[in-house]
Parts: sequence; structure tokens; C-alpha cells
Amino acid sequence: MRILTSILPRSKAGVAAFTLSALALTAPGYAQDAFEPNNDCNSAALISLGTTAGLTAGPDNDVFSVMVPPNAEITVNALDGSGNHLDVTIFESGCGAPLASATGAELRFFDCGGTAREVLVEVSGTGLVDEAYTLEVVGAEILDDDAGDNDTCANAALFSISSFTTPGLVVTGCDEDFYVGRLQNSGVEIQIDLVFTHAQGDIDLELYNADCTTLLASSASMDDNESVRYMNTSSPSTPEDVVVRVFMKNGTDFGDYSLSACFGDEALPTIGNQACTAVPNSTGRPATLCARGSDVAADDTVFLYVVDLPSNMAGYFLTSPTLDIVMSPGTSVGNLCLGAPGRYDDFVLFTNGGSAVFFQPEIPMTPVGGGGVAPVMAGTSQMWQFWYRDTAVASTASNFSTALEISFN
Repeated sequence: MRILTSILPRSKAGVAAFTLSALALTAPGYAQDAFEPNNDCNSAALISLGTTAGLTAGPDNDVFSVMVPPNAEITVNALDGSGNHLDVTIFESGCGAPLASATGAELRFFDCGGTAREVLVEVSGTGLVDEAYTLEVVGAEILDDDAGDNDTCANAALFSISSFTTPGLVVTGCDEDFYVGRLQNSGVEIQIDLVFTHAQGDIDLELYNADCTTLLASSASMDDNESVRYMNTSSPSTPEDVVVRVFMKNGTDFGDYSLSACFGDEALPTIGNQACTAVPNSTGRPATLCARGSDVAADDTVFLYVVDLPSNMAGYFLTSPTLDIVMSPGTSVGNLCLGAPGRYDDFVLFTNGGSAVFFQPEIPMTPVGGGGVAPVMAGTSQMWQFWYRDTAVASTASNFSTALEISFN
């Protein structure tokens, strides 16, 4: 006891210091994972794309450094043991500006970095203590489509009328798409339809003059698909080039789309809108269904035409008031886009080696699914699609055109 007494501090201050030191050594600490300390941007822990498990959050934040591909769609999920999302933020490398954040949800962000680069992912520890979680970071590069480098008005890709529908296109928030169309003379009308799923990305459509200085038409709805129309009104009559601009609203995210062109004139303007994209047939192009005439039901003046079809094949026109996608029904390589369709009795043959068909449906005698006919009434919509053989693919193969919807007055 004398030895122990001789080494004890003799002042009250010394006793207090000794007591606090002992408490610091024995008090329980916060759980640490293998990446600590990574509490701020300057101490970010390097991880790879994929899933990182065995992490703990709180009371401080966790910051990770990760390399992402160029022009990548980045998704981040920080999930606790019950599957709840923790709050996450993505920053520029080197503690730069925040790029995106999500509170209690998956974070989804499209990065226009241009090249593979480092970003920082921060998982919030606010209000948490030793919360076990798993971090998943996915970065998928979004590749450009086959239209090439058509991201400015100056280098717009030629929009050729030899292919009335171009599927499989991609637009991003950092790479707009431009196309050129030509109206051969005065009185010719062009209708451009942009077919896409709004929930996957909000794409808008504009039509300009040849040097993109004058806006001719635009479409920026908040649902699926966009459509614009424009007529050449030159006097004296001359060819007129127009430029189609396809872009993401607010310059963010990305989206897949198809671009369709139909043509009309002053006597029979275009009517209806594309509602469903077709699958390419043996010509290498999808068949496109267009309509001209009047959208007044009582006029009974609707003219349908289908282009980019295989030569000397036969098919039926189908119709329905509803849209319902059926993928590859039967032996078809295409998709039926109509719900419970009615079928016209006319069996159309592509004569004289032609690759187009024309048809005038009787609006008061429209086939109904299950049999019979009924008139299409003002204030309702009706859809049409062409179902045709394509024996160049296989002896039993068939395909479908795009589906067209007309809203009647």
C-alpha cells in the first residue's frame, strides 16, 4: 500500500486528471468499419462499383470515392438491415459541388462527365448510432445511337424519308440530337412523332428552320410521346429544309426513343399520332402507319397508308379503341399494340412489287373485337395497326406496323 500511495497524485487537480483519463480509457466507443475514418470529403475511402457490405453509419457521415464510366447513369442505394434507405449525396471529386441527393430513397443521377472520373458518395449518419448498412453503387455507361455525332444544328444527321421510322435512338442530358428533313415543295406537310415512355425520361421535341434560328413548332407534354406538324408555305414554291431537335427537359437524365415521319398536303393533311413503335422487318426498317384526311368522325374521311413493308406480302388492318402491348404474339417477330382488336375483312396484297399499302376505313362501320361493327363517335379515340406476313424471315413469320391513334371531333 505504501508503494501505491507514493505514486498517487497529491493535488486535487491531479486526482481529477487521473479520473478523467481512466474514464476515457474504459468508456465504450462507436463501432468502426474497415473504411474508417472516412468522415468527410478529404478522407474519402476508395471503393469499387458494386456492393460494399459490413458498413456502419452514425453519428458521423461516411464518404466514399468511386470511379464511374463516362456519361454514366449512376444509382446509389444505402440500405440498413431492414431494407430502409439511408440519405445519400453525390459530390464532385475533391469536395466539389453536390451533384445529386436522395432522402430515404434510391439516388439516380446521370453524369455528363465525358470521361471516366472520380465522384464522391456521402452516406448521412445524422441521427444514427452504429447503424449497420450495405452500400450499392452502380455506374452504367450510356452509349450513343447509330445516328452518330448529330448533337448540334450544324452537324445534324440527314433525316431520310427512305426510312419513315427510326427506332433505337438515345438522347442524353449532355448530348442533344438533331435531324434534317426536306419538304420538296410548297403545300407539303411533315409530321414528326417522338415515341418514348415518359416515366423513363422526359424528352421534348422542337422543329426549326434550316439554321436553327426560328422555332417553327414544339411539343413538350408531361406524358408519353411528342408530335409536331409543319407545312412548306414558300411562294414561289421551293424545297424547304427543317431541323428536328430532340432533347431532355432541363438538360438532365437520358431516354430511349423512336422518331417517325409522316407526310400530308393542303388537301389531305396528316392526322393522328404514333402510339407504338414497330420492330424492323426483312427490309431492315420498321413498317410505319400514317393517316391523312379529317379527324371529324362525321366526315368519314380517313386514309391510312403503310410504308417500308416487304414486297409482295399480304396483311390485315386491325383496329381498337385501346392500347395494350402484346410482345411477339404467335409466330410474329413484332408486337401487337391494340387491346382486343377488330379485324377488317379486306385482305391486302402488295401488288406489282410495291412496299406500301393504302386503305380507307369506313368510320361508321368500324370492326369490334369479338365480331361485329360499330361507329366511331366524336369525342373518342380509335387506333389502327397493320398485321402482315414476312416470309423472308420465315415461312410462318409475321410482323406489325407502328400503331396510330386518332382522336375524333
